[in-house]
Amino acid sequence: MTVDRTVKRRRAQRVGALALASALGLLAPAAAAAPTEPEAATATYELTTTPALATNPLKGFLPFAPEPGQTAEFADPDFPYSMEWFYLPVDSVVTGEGTYDWTAVESRLDAIAERGHQSVFRFYLDYPAQESGVPDYLLGPDGISQDRAYDFFDNDGLSFSPDYDDPRVVDMIVDFVTAFGEQYDGDPRVGYVTAGLIGFWGEDHTYPMDGVVSDENPTGEDWMPSQATRETIWDAWDAALDDTWLLARYPSEAVKGHGFGLHDDSFAYATLPTTDWHFLTRVIAEGMQDAWQQAPIGGELYPPLQTCLFDDPLSCPDAAAEIADGRDYNFADSVDQTHISWMMNHQAWATGYTGQSRERAVAASASLGYDLAAVQGSVTQTAGGVDVTLDLENRGVAPFYYDWPASMVLLDAQGEILAEAPVDANLPSLLPGTTTTVSATLDTAALDLTGATVAFSVPNVMDGGLPLRFANATQDADRDGYLTVGAVPALAEVAPVAAPVEPAPVVPVAAAAPAGAAVASPSGDLAATGASTTSLGLAAAGAVALGGGLLLMRRKAHAGR
Repeated sequence: MTVDRTVKRRRAQRVGALALASALGLLAPAAAAAPTEPEAATATYELTTTPALATNPLKGFLPFAPEPGQTAEFADPDFPYSMEWFYLPVDSVVTGEGTYDWTAVESRLDAIAERGHQSVFRFYLDYPAQESGVPDYLLGPDGISQDRAYDFFDNDGLSFSPDYDDPRVVDMIVDFVTAFGEQYDGDPRVGYVTAGLIGFWGEDHTYPMDGVVSDENPTGEDWMPSQATRETIWDAWDAALDDTWLLARYPSEAVKGHGFGLHDDSFAYATLPTTDWHFLTRVIAEGMQDAWQQAPIGGELYPPLQTCLFDDPLSCPDAAAEIADGRDYNFADSVDQTHISWMMNHQAWATGYTGQSRERAVAASASLGYDLAAVQGSVTQTAGGVDVTLDLENRGVAPFYYDWPASMVLLDAQGEILAEAPVDANLPSLLPGTTTTVSATLDTAALDLTGATVAFSVPNVMDGGLPLRFANATQDADRDGYLTVGAVPALAEVAPVAAPVEPAPVVPVAAAAPAGAAVASPSGDLAATGASTTSLGLAAAGAVALGGGLLLMRRKAHAGR
């Protein structure tokens, strides 16, 4: 067999050159892989909780507001509060049949709002020891009867109890309620409205003129309106208010059906279900013991108890005898069983408390209503945004009853907002002893997240109002009114990884050519340059491209071999 040793040698040289090129990395034809998209980075934060906060919107103790333009003369102006109370007679607004002047309401709402507080109030027609609140157009020779004057409650005939069933009175009340709703339903300055209008102080009772024979009522007269009149008035309130909570003094089938809240104006005195006329006894009898889950409970700490109930030992006069007679004198149990959110306690400011009595009073105020805390947060950074989840719990006795908008934000190192996203927190559904998870995704395109943190906020819907604050150590840590969840974790740097590639095709080497003749590669881009019988130069323009480098080969010609 004849062997062409020259061809065989050339093949061997070609294979050697290719092996050398491969060893040098010159035959890797794939370009360096593009950097891999960064992986997500997640940080989980366990949030430290604190005791319930004494200053939070729409809950706690509240004082009577001073008259507009006046300064409150408080013995303890630093006792915490977020709302203020006022009464107004109906005739301060109703100036004629179907005509209204809201100046008295506006001046009070504005003055209270300027102090960063929201208002709770009531209108009355009959306030013992005050001039009548019945509008002037219903008085006079052709007006309604004023025969129900009385002397008890230090009234001495100054005011009178109108006939609430007189059609002129009913029409006036319904028209007033309708106009009030048109003016103030959903007004952020208004926290709660108590129904008022009927009875002494607008408290929905005319005791002792309640149909029971007594020394003050020897004939057993009943000055309260008929059931039909009451239903008409409740219907008017329900039609007037959709976004502002209305609270009734006593539970009833109508109050339950309309979904109104309740207020107990003898709180911690005649509250617990130990006597047939106590507040909770009536609530249970009407099947409204769970009404607090949807509608707020408020009231007033029974005035004689306001100065003494937080002393230890109890310093209220005649307390032992009254307790034996069935009265409560029990603040904590009354709170737990009513699920009350707010109450008037004017003496906390007017006379004030000292020492441990003050500490107990502040804690008692904080124990009302909701007590929200965050327990865990998760912050995940991806290439396009930051995903946040936050677990909230309610440690209080009631929910937060208004569905205020919430937001999740990114803060820079100076506490300035970089990005914001709305959050559907649905706080009214967060009942005591339950938890919920809120979430948001924040767009971080083109943002520098160095030193950035995530925070959560439920701002007050009233300009200048107190934000809802959470009972956490990081509340207000980086920005006032915001709960800091935690820092945004940095994305890990991921080294680029080359994808596997197919080997490049081998470029065959042509047989020897005469001097000066062109030698072309299969791709047609290689050319001989001044070739001689001793060397073949490959110009850069016609070089073999191997893995982004140039392989220049020189071969010796073995002529005649």
